[in-house]
Amino acid sequence: MHAHTGQNGGDRRFADLPDLDIAASRSGWLLTALCLAYAALALYLQPGRYLYLSQSYAQPFLLFLPALLAAGLGVVGLTFARPNPTRFMLDTLKRRWLAAAPVILLFFLCVTAFTTFKITIPDIVPFYADPMLAELDLQLHGTDPWAWAHGIVSEPVSAVIFGCYGFGWLLQWFGILLFVAFWNSPARRLRYLWAFALTTVLCGTVLATVLSSAGPIFFDQLHGGDRFAGLQTALAHNGFATSVHVYADYLLAAYQSGRPQLGGGISAMPSMHVAIATLNAFFLTGFGRRWAAFGWSFAALILFGSVYTGWHYAVDGYLSILVVSLLWYLTGRFVLSSRDTVDIGLAAPEPALRQAEMVGARTL
Repeated sequence: MHAHTGQNGGDRRFADLPDLDIAASRSGWLLTALCLAYAALALYLQPGRYLYLSQSYAQPFLLFLPALLAAGLGVVGLTFARPNPTRFMLDTLKRRWLAAAPVILLFFLCVTAFTTFKITIPDIVPFYADPMLAELDLQLHGTDPWAWAHGIVSEPVSAVIFGCYGFGWLLQWFGILLFVAFWNSPARRLRYLWAFALTTVLCGTVLATVLSSAGPIFFDQLHGGDRFAGLQTALAHNGFATSVHVYADYLLAAYQSGRPQLGGGISAMPSMHVAIATLNAFFLTGFGRRWAAFGWSFAALILFGSVYTGWHYAVDGYLSILVVSLLWYLTGRFVLSSRDTVDIGLAAPEPALRQAEMVGARTL
């Protein structure tokens, strides 16, 4: 593996360094052990659900991830290696696939475990926190946040919110994870993966179980009454909210039947949408002001969208931001300062940097 190092006067050289990847350091081994333990615990506690979900997730992974990887490499290749983007794509795959494969495999195992635990939450701790969270939202904001959100956004503009909260969030989630999987900046790569894993375990499973809740969109169905009838009416009259209705019906049917389903499970507090968007905003901040502006703008949109769509109370997102901020700080303190990791400072896969030098382009 080659490393790119900046020199005074613009002189840039490549030096041979050992390939420091996820399983090549003590921190990497500990991270691998955490992910495997998380998956093994889900398999042990709910073997039927875990095995069924692993089969359900296998096909989307095999179809979606390669397509997203090809598109991502194509964009980077056209940006940094325009003379020969195809050569860049092939070189990147050849040089980095061994490092990327374990990350993608662990991601698959952990996503399956995450869904398994999420489906199991109401079996362990029934949804009890919704009345408390709804009241907390009201006390903090003086009104229901969903009502304020619908009051300031017109229906045509809401199309952007629904699109970004659904497909846009999914694209960023998978896209950045794939970038990190192929990224050859070991310490910063490991920091992101640690933060990602801890966010999934702590926010997605531990806190979601302790603060078991269903969210405003399911409040009336699961707790009775008409506390959020106005939200249901607002969504029913919005022509762009079809995806929310369809997915809510899908989740509710799966919950009532007890069957494991792809993307199933009901959990509101804390918001994993906001957690992942916040984590990615921290990550993108390391690439300069423009990427930081994009990352934080998207995170703010996801926070707003989590309330607008009715999936979450506003406080769900606030807790997510707080926890992820702490995790990002701690991973920076302990992973980046670890003596067994070395950062070689690459902001893009190495073949792209080689091509960039050939055409006199500037890299991030």
